[in-house]
Amino acid sequence: MKLVLAEVFNSWQGEGGSLPGSAFGRRQIFVRFAGCDLRCEWCDSREYIDASRVSRWRYEIKPFTGRFEYKPNPANLEDVIKAILHLDTGDIHSISYTGGEPTLQTRALRALMEKMKELGFDNFLETHGGLPEAIREVADITDYASVDIKDESAKAIKNWRELVLREVESIRILKDAGAEVYAKLVVTNETKLENVRWYAELLKGLAPLAIQPKEPIDIPMARLMDIYRVAAEVLGKKNVGLSFQVHKYLNVL
Repeated sequence: MKLVLAEVFNSWQGEGGSLPGSAFGRRQIFVRFAGCDLRCEWCDSREYIDASRVSRWRYEIKPFTGRFEYKPNPANLEDVIKAILHLDTGDIHSISYTGGEPTLQTRALRALMEKMKELGFDNFLETHGGLPEAIREVADITDYASVDIKDESAKAIKNWRELVLREVESIRILKDAGAEVYAKLVVTNETKLENVRWYAELLKGLAPLAIQPKEPIDIPMARLMDIYRVAAEVLGKKNVGLSFQVHKYLNVL
C-alpha cells in the first residue's frame, strides 16, 4: 500500500477550542497527506496542494524537535507506521490525519487508520468534508473528526453552496457512525452574516460549530462577535465556540 504524504510529526492540536469532538490542547501525531481538490485562498498548506509536485515526505526523527529526515513519495505504509510509532511519547491522544485532503487517498487512509486502531490509537480525521462517499469508507473507524464548512470567501470552488451541502452530509455520516464530530468555519473580513446563519441552520441538531478567524487575523473583534452571535442564535449558546491556530503562537508545527 502506497501513500503520497507531506510529513509526519509530533505536536499539540492547536484548533477546535473547547467544543465536543475537539482535541484542542491534546498531544497528537500528525500525518499530513499531500494533495487537495480545493483551492482556498487562505490555505496554509499551499505547497502540498498539488500532490504530483510533492516528491518526498518528511518525518520527525525525534518527538517535538522539528528535526526531520526525508523519504521519496509515494510512501510505503510500513514506513509510515514505523515513523508514527517512533514518535509515540506515551501521551498521544490520537493520530491526526490532515492535509491537503486525506480522503482523496481513501484506500491508503483506511489501511493506515485500521492499523493504528489495531495498535491501540484513536483516529482523528481533519477533512474538508467535500467527498461524503469517501468519508463513508472511513467513518466506522473514525473516533473524532473536524469537518470544514468552506465559507464563500474561501473561494474554494465555484459552486460553494453545493460544497457546503456535501460537507454537512459528511458530518451526518460521521455522526451516524459514532464519531465525535464538530464543524469548523474559517471566517474572514468578507464573511457574510446571512451565510453564517445558513451554515448554522444546516448544522442545528447535528454538530457544534467552531468559528476560526483566518490567519493572520485581520477581522475586527466586533465583527467576530457579530458572527458568533448569529451562529449562537440558531445553534444555541453552548454549541458555538471560537478556535484559533494556537500552535502558531507557540511556534510549533
